[in-house]
Amino acid sequence: MNPSTRFKALIDRKLREHWSPEQALAIYDLLSELGEIIWRYYEIEMSDLIAERFKQNAALQRHSPTFNEVPDF
Repeated sequence: MNPSTRFKALIDRKLREHWSPEQALAIYDLLSELGEIIWRYYEIEMSDLIAERFKQNAALQRHSPTFNEVPDF
């Protein structure tokens, strides 16, 4: 399990144990506003990074064998 997966599992468990729906909505609203502010400041740079990720993922998919291409052993 990678750190991101562990973090998501921890957050999922803690959310259900400790937050009310109202608290969850307040945090969601806060994070949404924070995301909008960050986007305003870094839109161009983040767009470039997102495009680069997309290209890398597309390249990986082109070079990954499909089920039919896996060699017999």
